[in-house]
Amino acid sequence: MAETKFEKLDHMREDIKKDKDKVARLLEQIKRKEMKLKETEADTIVAQVLSYNMTPEQLDEFLKLMHSGKLNSLLKGNGITPNAKSYKAYGLESGETEETKDEE
Repeated sequence: MAETKFEKLDHMREDIKKDKDKVARLLEQIKRKEMKLKETEADTIVAQVLSYNMTPEQLDEFLKLMHSGKLNSLLKGNGITPNAKSYKAYGLESGETEETKDEE
């Protein structure tokens, strides 16, 4: 028995509904995977930071240097001198280097 045109329309509507349900499931799956990716990225960043044994204050100072553009100059040796607080963090007096400390 041949389908009537209305049965054909009903069948097409069912197919569309199934496809929409499948798309909704896939979108939810993508959302969960994106959340898992963000969590894994955050864990990776935290692990990387912890591997440098930096205090939160040192990390803050480093990031400020990086964002200000001074880090590149410092790494290239363009004469940017750390502030007194930075010297104290490394157990040095202001302006003292590791070599001058060893000589004493």
